Amino acid sequence: MFEGKKLKIFSFFVCLFFISGVGIFSQKKDKISHFLQDLIEKKTESSLTAWVYFKDKGPHKFQRLQEVRESLTLQSLKRRRRCGMESLVDEYDIPVYKPYLQSIKPYLTKVRHESRWLNAVSVEASGEALRQIAELTFVEKIEKVKVYTFREPSPKPPSGPKRLPPEAKTHLYDYGPSFFQLNQMDVPKLHDRGYTGEGVLVCMLDSGFNHLDHAALDHIDIRATWDFVNQDPRVFDEEGMGNGDHGTNTLGAIAGFQPGQLIGPAFRASFILGKTENTEWERHMEEDHWVAGAEWADSLGADIISSSLGYRNRFTHGESDYTSEDMDGETTVVAQGANIAASRGILIVNSAGNEGASNPPDNTLVSPSDSPEVLAVGAVNSQGVRVYFSSTGPTSDGRIKPDVMAQGQSVYSAKPEGTDEYEYVSGSSFSCPLTAGAAALLLEINPSWSNKDIREAVKLTAGQSHSPDNRRGWGLVDAFDAAFYPLKNIHAPDEFALQRVENHYGFFIQYVDQLSWTSDPRNGNRVQSYRIYALRLGEEGQTFVQIAEVDASTFHFTRRGLLEEETFLYKIVSVDTYGRESDPTYARI
Repeated sequence: MFEGKKLKIFSFFVCLFFISGVGIFSQKKDKISHFLQDLIEKKTESSLTAWVYFKDKGPHKFQRLQEVRESLTLQSLKRRRRCGMESLVDEYDIPVYKPYLQSIKPYLTKVRHESRWLNAVSVEASGEALRQIAELTFVEKIEKVKVYTFREPSPKPPSGPKRLPPEAKTHLYDYGPSFFQLNQMDVPKLHDRGYTGEGVLVCMLDSGFNHLDHAALDHIDIRATWDFVNQDPRVFDEEGMGNGDHGTNTLGAIAGFQPGQLIGPAFRASFILGKTENTEWERHMEEDHWVAGAEWADSLGADIISSSLGYRNRFTHGESDYTSEDMDGETTVVAQGANIAASRGILIVNSAGNEGASNPPDNTLVSPSDSPEVLAVGAVNSQGVRVYFSSTGPTSDGRIKPDVMAQGQSVYSAKPEGTDEYEYVSGSSFSCPLTAGAAALLLEINPSWSNKDIREAVKLTAGQSHSPDNRRGWGLVDAFDAAFYPLKNIHAPDEFALQRVENHYGFFIQYVDQLSWTSDPRNGNRVQSYRIYALRLGEEGQTFVQIAEVDASTFHFTRRGLLEEETFLYKIVSVDTYGRESDPTYARI
């Protein structure tokens, strides 16, 4: 009898252990992505590259936020404030918790990058080591780092007219063969007015940059450089790293300056150059380098990221591709990084991709151009016709992409093999920096504009903004119209009067001024309504709460108030037909 009980107890604990073991194993296995788990089980690679994500940022967040704020450059803080980031720093800015990193280091062959935005580290480790890391309680998940071969279109002879039209001689600068790619975007008119991108900081993320002593490049104000593959400041050719031709071409397109040969749209902007790609193996591009480059750009105060890179398919070493369904603006690592970068106020301009020749029923975008926060640029030829290779939308969640188009076939730029040679290059890789350069001019002209303002102005003034589609987006960029698009040219009255009318029921707030509105005949941009906000004290401190909205044709309003005395300050803003608010006017009663 007693032996039977012992057997039952023993069986119970064996069963409990088995169930617990299965639970532990399942939890560990669930942390590792299915594809990475398959690679580990097949043992196809002795060393794997993976993202290890942590569950939290550790303790003492408030103190660490203060440290982060002190570490950011003044330019980065100004950009965040300009773009409406209320707290200026948040949890995304807190670095990876060091004790977590120290705990996994013994299992690793190499730490590639730490991402404060993703709360993750990209690492190299064996499959068994990744399994052991997955057992740690502070590890949330482990995924494979993607490696991508970016398609370049087959080279074709230059298309379009070779002889400059008479109008080319009417402008301030002699553009030489680069006149066509800039005139198509109406950039020379802005140059004639003295706008050159000065005061704007642009980050270029690319394969590397050779011959920065090129005659068209040696004038460029380069503030910083970093090679995210080798972790050093050298962004030119290195043994085993491929070449920097692509970066030289994109830099020449945006910032070249050699009158009679090559002039870029933003030749007096300042630049930081990030090498995020090893080109030795058929132009492999790795997502973790891109995210690290974007975080670097943020910390240095970059206003714009010009990224002629993208991730979609043709991953190497048996790695699974992203699919058209993954192009939803939030699935890929680079889309997640781009979204966070945009929330910091950075304008991200990215190539839409060169996958359009396949023309499947689904989209052919590359990420992060699928992000709603990214200005995705497709390619046209010198006549403004979409080029066969330019990637098409829509995104898998139904949004129109690309956003806009610029010349991406036979773009004239600096040739990396010498210091005074030039060549024609093709790809959405080159429509991207041309558009980023135009965006730099917009920011120079409108220094109070946010990244969203610039993106919106570029789209709403493009060549087919009245009827966007998934082959050309909103159409050809028109930099001149975008620069003077009246995003902020809506007005609240210079003064408005509020009266407090008291009686035995309480009191009324009565607005007694006449509301005026303005319109822009070109864009139909006008005041649609006025919103009145009252300052209120809540759990988060003092905030303005909307108390009324009146139509633009209404000249007064009354609103019943309370006897409490906490609200003395009010503000009024005008709202245009696109729902944008003007700068506020304040009143006290």
